[in-house]
Amino acid sequence: MNRRQWLATTGAAALGALVSRSGFAAATAANYPSRPIRLIVPFIAGTAPDTAARSLAAELGPMLGQAVVVENIGGAGGIIGARALKRAEPDGYTLGMLANQHVINVHLYRDPPYDAVKDFTAISTVSGGPVVLAVPASSPYKTARDLIDAMKKKPGALNYGSGGKGSVAHLAVESLLHQTQTDAVHIPYKGASEIVTAMISGQTQFGMPVLSTAAPFLRNGQLRPLAVSSAARSIYFPEVPTLAEALPPGFVLDNWSGLFAPAGLPAGLTRRLFEAVSTLQASGKLDASVKANAGELRKSESPAQFSQMVAAENARYGKLIGEIGMRGEAG
Repeated sequence: MNRRQWLATTGAAALGALVSRSGFAAATAANYPSRPIRLIVPFIAGTAPDTAARSLAAELGPMLGQAVVVENIGGAGGIIGARALKRAEPDGYTLGMLANQHVINVHLYRDPPYDAVKDFTAISTVSGGPVVLAVPASSPYKTARDLIDAMKKKPGALNYGSGGKGSVAHLAVESLLHQTQTDAVHIPYKGASEIVTAMISGQTQFGMPVLSTAAPFLRNGQLRPLAVSSAARSIYFPEVPTLAEALPPGFVLDNWSGLFAPAGLPAGLTRRLFEAVSTLQASGKLDASVKANAGELRKSESPAQFSQMVAAENARYGKLIGEIGMRGEAG
């Protein structure tokens, strides 16, 4: 075989392989799904990502014609579940409901087992919401400024709880302390709900849980909200100021949850899943469950736009964590 024949043969083989792969991807998308889908949540039941996952699964399953089964794989602030998702086959049968904790973790762990951007396929945001600076109803602090002034007078005298070292609630409070040049003692708990329990029982004097976790206790009067971390006031508690209003310049922290797959998910499957989520969001079928938990829908324009958002969040949290001095604290 001469060089010209060899080039022609190898070129035809390469073209055939490319056509074969594209044809397989198209066929896969057309036949998908043919069996139940596993939806990993890297947190315990009752957390914001878990609520988002269960709400989505209940509607997505009937739409796709196969069950979507939620599996909680908690531990290490979401690292263990995210690692399980990374290792799964990118065939659309293992998905994950990851949160902004996903991009926070890689900057907190000394040796993270994944790249938050490169090792996953971002499909669509699903829901989100702020954290809320709150105190027990019996607290003498009526405003965020009252709380900060108290910490300035007696540095380290107050305790605050979080859902664990490196959790969103931990990062939110450390951001607040860094911005206001104050100090408080961190008490890490196993889950987000314990932040609220600790305040009500008097173990801690304040905290910054996700609004959806704190909402029932804000509504029944057991907790007092001082400020929210969103750019605008919450539609559920419009009387509560934002951090920018209460403690200028403040900061914005959105506790988003979104649908992901392992890296390498075929474009056809990515688009199929994105369109399914978008259709459900537009139909209003997710509204009731999201609003019941004081959450807000978060809609992506496209998988590419969501991927860009994840990359931007990764960079933003990396910078913030470096400024605060929390980098490499875990793992």
